[in-house]
Amino acid sequence: MADVFLRVRLNPRQLRTVSDRRYADAEYLAKSGKNQHANGVHYIAGFVIECLLKAKLVEQHPILQNTAAVSTSADRDDQRRFSLCYRWHDLQAILEELPEIEGKLARVAPSGQLVESMRHVCRRWNIFARYSPQTATMKEASDFLHRIKELRQWLR
Repeated sequence: MADVFLRVRLNPRQLRTVSDRRYADAEYLAKSGKNQHANGVHYIAGFVIECLLKAKLVEQHPILQNTAAVSTSADRDDQRRFSLCYRWHDLQAILEELPEIEGKLARVAPSGQLVESMRHVCRRWNIFARYSPQTATMKEASDFLHRIKELRQWLR
Protein backbone atom coordinates (compact mmCIF):
# COMPACT_ATOMS: atom_id res chain seq x y z
CA MET A 1 0.00 0.00 0.00
CA ALA A 2 1.34 3.43 -0.94
CA ASP A 3 1.83 5.82 1.94
CA VAL A 4 0.43 9.03 0.45
CA PHE A 5 1.02 10.75 3.79
CA LEU A 6 4.77 10.17 3.78
CA ARG A 7 6.66 13.45 4.23
CA VAL A 8 9.24 13.83 1.48
CA ARG A 9 11.20 16.66 -0.11
CA LEU A 10 10.29 16.75 -3.77
CA ASN A 11 12.59 17.75 -6.58
CA PRO A 12 11.36 20.12 -9.31
CA ARG A 13 10.35 17.30 -11.66
CA GLN A 14 8.31 15.64 -8.91
CA LEU A 15 6.66 18.94 -8.00
CA ARG A 16 5.61 19.37 -11.63
CA THR A 17 4.20 15.85 -11.70
CA VAL A 18 2.19 16.58 -8.55
CA SER A 19 0.95 19.83 -10.10
CA ASP A 20 -0.23 17.94 -13.21
CA ARG A 21 -2.10 15.41 -11.07
CA ARG A 22 -3.76 18.06 -8.93
CA TYR A 23 -4.75 20.01 -12.05
CA ALA A 24 -6.48 16.87 -13.34
CA ASP A 25 -8.21 16.54 -9.96
CA ALA A 26 -9.44 20.14 -10.09
CA GLU A 27 -10.70 19.68 -13.66
CA TYR A 28 -12.54 16.52 -12.66
CA LEU A 29 -14.30 18.28 -9.80
CA ALA A 30 -15.13 21.26 -12.02
CA LYS A 31 -16.73 18.99 -14.61
CA SER A 32 -19.24 17.88 -11.98
CA GLY A 33 -20.76 21.37 -12.21
CA LYS A 34 -21.85 21.09 -8.59
CA ASN A 35 -21.39 24.10 -6.33
CA GLN A 36 -20.63 21.74 -3.45
CA HIS A 37 -17.31 21.00 -5.18
CA ALA A 38 -16.41 24.62 -6.01
CA ASN A 39 -14.28 25.17 -2.91
CA GLY A 40 -12.34 22.01 -3.74
CA VAL A 41 -11.71 23.29 -7.26
CA HIS A 42 -10.42 26.60 -5.88
CA TYR A 43 -8.18 24.98 -3.32
CA ILE A 44 -6.71 22.32 -5.58
CA ALA A 45 -6.24 24.73 -8.50
CA GLY A 46 -4.27 27.15 -6.32
CA PHE A 47 -2.16 24.25 -5.08
CA VAL A 48 -1.17 23.62 -8.72
CA ILE A 49 0.42 27.07 -8.85
CA GLU A 50 2.05 26.56 -5.46
CA CYS A 51 3.77 23.39 -6.71
CA LEU A 52 4.94 25.06 -9.91
CA LEU A 53 6.31 28.10 -8.10
CA LYS A 54 8.10 25.90 -5.59
CA ALA A 55 9.61 23.86 -8.44
CA LYS A 56 11.04 27.09 -9.87
CA LEU A 57 12.34 28.15 -6.46
CA VAL A 58 14.11 24.82 -5.90
CA GLU A 59 15.58 24.92 -9.42
CA GLN A 60 17.06 28.35 -8.78
CA HIS A 61 18.28 27.43 -5.30
CA PRO A 62 19.33 23.76 -5.29
CA ILE A 63 20.54 24.07 -1.69
CA LEU A 64 16.86 23.95 -0.70
CA GLN A 65 16.84 20.22 -1.35
CA ASN A 66 19.51 19.70 1.29
CA THR A 67 17.98 20.25 4.72
CA ALA A 68 21.33 19.86 6.49
CA ALA A 69 23.03 22.43 4.25
CA VAL A 70 20.26 24.96 4.80
CA SER A 71 20.18 24.44 8.57
CA THR A 72 23.92 25.09 8.84
CA SER A 73 23.92 27.93 6.33
CA ALA A 74 24.51 31.41 7.70
CA ASP A 75 22.54 32.80 4.76
CA ARG A 76 19.20 33.97 6.11
CA ASP A 77 17.84 34.14 2.57
CA ASP A 78 18.42 30.39 2.16
CA GLN A 79 16.64 29.74 5.43
CA ARG A 80 13.71 31.96 4.43
CA ARG A 81 13.47 30.30 1.02
CA PHE A 82 13.53 26.89 2.70
CA SER A 83 10.58 27.95 4.85
CA LEU A 84 8.76 29.29 1.81
CA CYS A 85 9.28 26.00 0.06
CA TYR A 86 8.56 23.52 2.85
CA ARG A 87 6.71 25.24 5.66
CA TRP A 88 4.65 28.05 4.22
CA HIS A 89 2.06 28.41 1.49
CA ASP A 90 2.45 32.10 0.71
CA LEU A 91 2.25 32.40 -3.07
CA GLN A 92 2.92 36.14 -3.05
CA ALA A 93 6.12 35.69 -1.07
CA ILE A 94 7.28 32.89 -3.36
CA LEU A 95 6.49 34.99 -6.43
CA GLU A 96 8.57 37.85 -4.98
CA GLU A 97 11.53 35.44 -4.90
CA LEU A 98 11.02 34.75 -8.60
CA PRO A 99 10.78 38.14 -10.35
CA GLU A 100 11.73 36.59 -13.68
CA ILE A 101 8.31 34.90 -13.79
CA GLU A 102 6.47 38.20 -14.10
CA GLY A 103 9.04 39.29 -16.69
CA LYS A 104 8.39 36.15 -18.72
CA LEU A 105 4.62 36.56 -18.46
CA ALA A 106 4.93 40.21 -19.54
CA ARG A 107 6.91 39.19 -22.62
CA VAL A 108 4.42 36.47 -23.54
CA ALA A 109 1.39 38.73 -23.06
CA PRO A 110 2.45 42.39 -23.36
CA SER A 111 -1.11 43.43 -22.50
CA GLY A 112 -0.30 42.53 -18.89
CA GLN A 113 -3.15 40.02 -18.73
CA LEU A 114 -0.98 37.10 -17.58
CA VAL A 115 0.94 39.17 -15.05
CA GLU A 116 -2.33 40.41 -13.57
CA SER A 117 -3.74 36.90 -13.59
CA MET A 118 -0.69 35.61 -11.71
CA ARG A 119 -0.92 38.40 -9.17
CA HIS A 120 -4.64 37.74 -8.74
CA VAL A 121 -4.06 34.04 -8.05
CA CYS A 122 -1.20 34.77 -5.63
CA ARG A 123 -3.22 37.41 -3.77
CA ARG A 124 -6.41 35.38 -3.53
CA TRP A 125 -5.32 31.81 -2.88
CA ASN A 126 -4.31 30.51 0.50
CA ILE A 127 -4.59 27.25 2.40
CA PHE A 128 -7.45 28.55 4.51
CA ALA A 129 -9.83 27.85 1.62
CA ARG A 130 -9.85 24.26 2.78
CA TYR A 131 -11.46 25.35 6.06
CA SER A 132 -13.88 27.91 4.67
CA PRO A 133 -17.51 27.65 5.73
CA GLN A 134 -18.37 29.84 2.71
CA THR A 135 -19.32 28.18 -0.56
CA ALA A 136 -18.10 29.51 -3.87
CA THR A 137 -20.10 28.98 -7.02
CA MET A 138 -18.88 26.63 -9.69
CA LYS A 139 -18.79 29.62 -12.06
CA GLU A 140 -16.27 31.34 -9.74
CA ALA A 141 -14.28 28.14 -9.37
CA SER A 142 -14.26 27.51 -13.12
CA ASP A 143 -13.06 31.06 -13.77
CA PHE A 144 -10.25 30.54 -11.25
CA LEU A 145 -9.35 27.20 -12.84
CA HIS A 146 -9.24 28.88 -16.25
CA ARG A 147 -6.64 31.35 -14.89
CA ILE A 148 -4.63 28.40 -13.59
CA LYS A 149 -4.81 26.70 -16.97
CA GLU A 150 -3.49 29.85 -18.70
CA LEU A 151 -0.64 30.25 -16.21
CA ARG A 152 0.56 26.70 -15.77
CA GLN A 153 1.85 26.38 -19.31
CA TRP A 154 4.26 29.30 -18.68
CA LEU A 155 5.37 28.05 -15.26
CA ARG A 156 6.45 24.59 -16.39
